[in-house]
Amino acid sequence: CITFSSVSLLTWGTDFAVNYKDFSLREASVSLAVISLLSALFGVLTGGFVADRLQRSFSYGRIIAIAVAFLLAAPFLLLAIQSEEKSIVLAGLFVAGFFMSWYHGPVTAVLHDMMPRRAHATSVGVYMFATQLVGGLGPHVVGKISDLHDLQLGLQIAVAVMVCGALLMLLVIRFIRRDGLRHPTLASFHAEPGD
Repeated sequence: CITFSSVSLLTWGTDFAVNYKDFSLREASVSLAVISLLSALFGVLTGGFVADRLQRSFSYGRIIAIAVAFLLAAPFLLLAIQSEEKSIVLAGLFVAGFFMSWYHGPVTAVLHDMMPRRAHATSVGVYMFATQLVGGLGPHVVGKISDLHDLQLGLQIAVAVMVCGALLMLLVIRFIRRDGLRHPTLASFHAEPGD
Protein backbone atom coordinates (compact mmCIF):
# COMPACT_ATOMS: atom_id res chain seq x y z
CA CYS A 1 0.00 0.00 0.00
CA ILE A 2 2.78 2.46 0.86
CA THR A 3 4.64 1.58 -2.33
CA PHE A 4 1.47 2.15 -4.36
CA SER A 5 1.06 5.58 -2.75
CA SER A 6 4.68 6.71 -2.66
CA VAL A 7 5.52 5.62 -6.22
CA SER A 8 2.34 7.32 -7.45
CA LEU A 9 3.28 10.55 -5.68
CA LEU A 10 6.86 10.42 -6.94
CA THR A 11 5.75 9.66 -10.49
CA TRP A 12 3.01 12.26 -10.73
CA GLY A 13 4.25 14.87 -8.23
CA THR A 14 6.08 17.11 -10.68
CA ASP A 15 3.26 16.98 -13.23
CA PHE A 16 0.76 17.77 -10.47
CA ALA A 17 2.82 20.71 -9.16
CA VAL A 18 3.20 22.18 -12.65
CA ASN A 19 -0.35 21.67 -13.94
CA TYR A 20 -2.37 22.12 -10.75
CA LYS A 21 -0.25 24.32 -8.48
CA ASP A 22 1.38 26.72 -10.98
CA PHE A 23 4.98 25.67 -10.32
CA SER A 24 7.46 26.04 -13.15
CA LEU A 25 9.01 22.75 -14.26
CA ARG A 26 12.35 23.72 -12.72
CA GLU A 27 10.75 24.92 -9.49
CA ALA A 28 8.71 21.72 -9.15
CA SER A 29 11.61 19.41 -9.99
CA VAL A 30 14.11 21.02 -7.63
CA SER A 31 11.63 21.59 -4.78
CA LEU A 32 10.19 18.09 -4.86
CA ALA A 33 13.62 16.46 -5.16
CA VAL A 34 14.99 18.35 -2.16
CA ILE A 35 11.83 17.72 -0.12
CA SER A 36 11.85 14.01 -0.99
CA LEU A 37 15.50 13.62 -0.06
CA LEU A 38 15.41 15.55 3.22
CA SER A 39 12.08 14.23 4.45
CA ALA A 40 13.12 10.65 3.73
CA LEU A 41 16.50 11.10 5.38
CA PHE A 42 15.04 12.45 8.61
CA GLY A 43 12.00 10.18 8.46
CA VAL A 44 13.94 6.94 8.09
CA LEU A 45 16.14 7.76 11.09
CA THR A 46 13.26 8.96 13.24
CA GLY A 47 11.03 6.04 12.27
CA GLY A 48 13.68 3.52 13.22
CA PHE A 49 14.30 5.20 16.56
CA VAL A 50 10.59 5.52 17.43
CA ALA A 51 9.86 1.95 16.34
CA ASP A 52 12.66 0.51 18.45
CA ARG A 53 11.46 2.50 21.46
CA LEU A 54 7.91 1.23 21.00
CA GLN A 55 9.21 -2.33 20.56
CA ARG A 56 10.57 -2.19 24.12
CA SER A 57 7.02 -1.86 25.44
CA PHE A 58 5.03 -3.91 22.92
CA SER A 59 5.87 -7.01 20.87
CA TYR A 60 4.15 -5.19 17.99
CA GLY A 61 5.72 -1.79 18.69
CA ARG A 62 7.35 -1.52 15.28
CA ILE A 63 4.01 -2.15 13.60
CA ILE A 64 2.44 0.61 15.72
CA ALA A 65 5.10 3.02 14.45
CA ILE A 66 4.35 2.11 10.83
CA ALA A 67 0.57 2.42 11.19
CA VAL A 68 0.70 5.70 13.11
CA ALA A 69 3.17 7.20 10.64
CA PHE A 70 0.94 6.39 7.66
CA LEU A 71 -2.07 7.86 9.44
CA LEU A 72 -0.12 11.00 10.35
CA ALA A 73 1.09 11.39 6.76
CA ALA A 74 -2.39 11.24 5.22
CA PRO A 75 -3.77 14.64 6.31
CA PHE A 76 -0.57 16.39 5.24
CA LEU A 77 -0.76 14.77 1.82
CA LEU A 78 -4.38 15.83 1.48
CA LEU A 79 -3.42 19.34 2.58
CA ALA A 80 -0.72 19.45 -0.11
CA ILE A 81 -3.11 18.13 -2.76
CA GLN A 82 -5.88 20.59 -1.85
CA SER A 83 -3.91 23.76 -1.07
CA GLU A 84 -3.40 26.56 -3.57
CA GLU A 85 -0.44 28.08 -1.69
CA LYS A 86 2.92 26.78 -2.91
CA SER A 87 4.49 27.04 0.53
CA ILE A 88 1.70 24.95 2.07
CA VAL A 89 1.96 22.40 -0.74
CA LEU A 90 5.69 22.02 -0.10
CA ALA A 91 5.34 21.96 3.70
CA GLY A 92 2.58 19.35 3.46
CA LEU A 93 4.69 17.18 1.17
CA PHE A 94 7.70 17.51 3.47
CA VAL A 95 5.80 16.45 6.59
CA ALA A 96 4.02 13.66 4.72
CA GLY A 97 7.30 12.41 3.25
CA PHE A 98 8.84 12.45 6.72
CA PHE A 99 6.11 10.20 8.12
CA MET A 100 5.81 8.02 5.01
CA SER A 101 9.48 7.07 5.25
CA TRP A 102 9.22 5.89 8.87
CA TYR A 103 8.34 2.37 7.72
CA HIS A 104 11.62 1.46 6.00
CA GLY A 105 13.59 0.34 9.05
CA PRO A 106 10.72 -1.09 11.11
CA VAL A 107 9.32 -3.26 8.32
CA THR A 108 12.72 -4.88 7.75
CA ALA A 109 13.12 -5.42 11.50
CA VAL A 110 9.67 -7.00 11.74
CA LEU A 111 10.51 -9.39 8.90
CA HIS A 112 13.71 -10.33 10.70
CA ASP A 113 11.84 -10.75 14.00
CA MET A 114 9.30 -13.07 12.41
CA MET A 115 11.57 -15.22 10.26
CA PRO A 116 14.43 -17.58 11.10
CA ARG A 117 17.87 -16.03 10.60
CA ARG A 118 18.65 -18.21 7.61
CA ALA A 119 15.62 -16.72 5.82
CA HIS A 120 16.23 -13.03 6.56
CA ALA A 121 17.52 -12.11 3.10
CA THR A 122 14.94 -14.26 1.35
CA SER A 123 12.05 -12.84 3.36
CA VAL A 124 13.14 -9.26 2.64
CA GLY A 125 13.59 -10.19 -1.03
CA VAL A 126 10.10 -11.68 -1.25
CA TYR A 127 8.68 -8.65 0.55
CA MET A 128 10.43 -6.24 -1.83
CA PHE A 129 9.36 -8.25 -4.88
CA ALA A 130 5.71 -8.30 -3.81
CA THR A 131 5.55 -4.65 -2.78
CA GLN A 132 7.25 -3.42 -5.94
CA LEU A 133 5.12 -5.64 -8.17
CA VAL A 134 1.83 -4.51 -6.66
CA GLY A 135 2.95 -1.00 -5.73
CA GLY A 136 4.30 -0.42 -9.21
CA LEU A 137 0.71 -0.44 -10.45
CA GLY A 138 0.06 2.79 -8.52
CA PRO A 139 1.22 5.26 -11.16
CA HIS A 140 -0.76 3.42 -13.84
CA VAL A 141 -3.95 3.44 -11.75
CA VAL A 142 -3.50 7.10 -10.79
CA GLY A 143 -2.84 7.94 -14.45
CA LYS A 144 -6.01 6.16 -15.56
CA ILE A 145 -8.02 8.01 -12.91
CA SER A 146 -6.44 11.24 -14.15
CA ASP A 147 -7.52 10.42 -17.70
CA LEU A 148 -11.07 9.69 -16.58
CA HIS A 149 -11.44 12.48 -14.03
CA ASP A 150 -8.36 14.43 -12.91
CA LEU A 151 -4.96 13.93 -11.30
CA GLN A 152 -6.08 15.44 -8.01
CA LEU A 153 -8.62 12.64 -7.52
CA GLY A 154 -6.04 10.05 -8.53
CA LEU A 155 -3.60 11.29 -5.89
CA GLN A 156 -6.36 11.39 -3.27
CA ILE A 157 -7.06 7.73 -4.02
CA ALA A 158 -3.34 6.99 -3.58
CA VAL A 159 -3.62 8.57 -0.11
CA ALA A 160 -6.66 6.39 0.63
CA VAL A 161 -4.64 3.30 -0.33
CA MET A 162 -1.96 4.34 2.16
CA VAL A 163 -4.59 4.70 4.90
CA CYS A 164 -5.83 1.20 4.03
CA GLY A 165 -2.25 0.01 4.52
CA ALA A 166 -2.21 1.58 7.97
CA LEU A 167 -5.45 -0.17 8.84
CA LEU A 168 -4.02 -3.48 7.61
CA MET A 169 -1.23 -3.01 10.16
CA LEU A 170 -3.92 -3.36 12.84
CA LEU A 171 -4.55 -6.85 11.48
CA VAL A 172 -0.83 -7.61 11.75
CA ILE A 173 -0.94 -6.42 15.37
CA ARG A 174 -3.81 -8.83 16.01
CA PHE A 175 -1.80 -11.74 14.60
CA ILE A 176 1.28 -10.83 16.62
CA ARG A 177 -0.79 -10.58 19.79
CA ARG A 178 -2.34 -13.97 19.05
CA ASP A 179 0.72 -15.91 17.81
CA GLY A 180 3.68 -13.87 19.00
CA LEU A 181 6.34 -12.68 16.60
CA ARG A 182 6.91 -16.17 15.24
CA HIS A 183 3.98 -18.20 14.01
CA PRO A 184 3.97 -21.75 15.44
CA THR A 185 4.15 -23.20 11.92
CA LEU A 186 7.61 -21.65 11.51
CA ALA A 187 8.96 -23.45 14.58
CA SER A 188 10.24 -26.37 12.50
CA PHE A 189 12.35 -23.99 10.38
CA HIS A 190 14.46 -22.74 13.29
CA ALA A 191 17.47 -24.89 12.57
CA GLU A 192 20.22 -22.45 13.54
CA PRO A 193 21.46 -21.73 17.04
CA GLY A 194 19.71 -18.68 18.43
CA ASP A 195 16.66 -19.03 16.20
